[in-house]
Amino acid sequence: MPTWFKKVFNDDVAKATSPGVPASNGADAEVEKPVPVAPPTVDKPALGQPDTTEFEEPVKPKLRKIIHAPIIMDEEEQSSWSENIAIKARVEADRMTCVFMVDRPVLEGLSAWFPQPSYAEESSPLGKQLFAIEGIGAVLLHGMTVTIGMTDLCDRPWQELSVEIGQVIRAYLKTGEDTITQSFRDNIPPEDEIHLKLQACVDMEINPGIAAHSGVVTLERIVGNSVYLVMGGGCQGCAASEITLRQGIHNTFRNAVPQIGGIFDVTDHSAGSNPFYSELPAGMG
Repeated sequence: MPTWFKKVFNDDVAKATSPGVPASNGADAEVEKPVPVAPPTVDKPALGQPDTTEFEEPVKPKLRKIIHAPIIMDEEEQSSWSENIAIKARVEADRMTCVFMVDRPVLEGLSAWFPQPSYAEESSPLGKQLFAIEGIGAVLLHGMTVTIGMTDLCDRPWQELSVEIGQVIRAYLKTGEDTITQSFRDNIPPEDEIHLKLQACVDMEINPGIAAHSGVVTLERIVGNSVYLVMGGGCQGCAASEITLRQGIHNTFRNAVPQIGGIFDVTDHSAGSNPFYSELPAGMG
């Protein structure tokens, strides 16, 4: 398991299993021994094993600061994955998206975005299995994460969905099969071609469109088919920047290059000095 994932999972396990010691009432008082607390179980274990998916409720920050740390693995780490696959689930602030952080690679060097089941049918065996779960509306495979979006009509809680999603991810990764097809890989354009097409979108559509709000978008880099961008000017720290990203930039980029996967905003929004909106206007969201 990579070092940074060991810390995440080991810290959480230590906190969850450390028993408390009751305080003494005096020098001669008898101190009761702490009673061991059994770890939580679930009703639907994966592959005969207790489910180990950890779940976090979303906490909506006032300002967003997004950092995508590089994943560094040596040969020893890559060859020493344990049989038990640890997964940590984090619900995003919109409550419609949940990121599943896996302790091993899901898709290395690339990302794969499937906004509906038909996109994954012939391109991703894992994606196809995830869409079979009721309520799943979108899937993004990237690095050591699986990001799931629920459908607008889904009323199932993430606590329930996460158990099924974790089971599917574990079962598939244990097969050792690729999470995307070779034909999907073969159709991904080179990085320089993706950059050229997306830069044209930025120069001709996106930046002219947000210029009235003193906003500007810069392509930070392309890695494989993953896009990293920075939002500046009035967009940096703007309460509507997520809407601009999701409804404007995403659609423009994906129309230009359908094969791109994840689109990541790496802006330090907490450093925005002149955001166009400090708070979202009523009815906007």
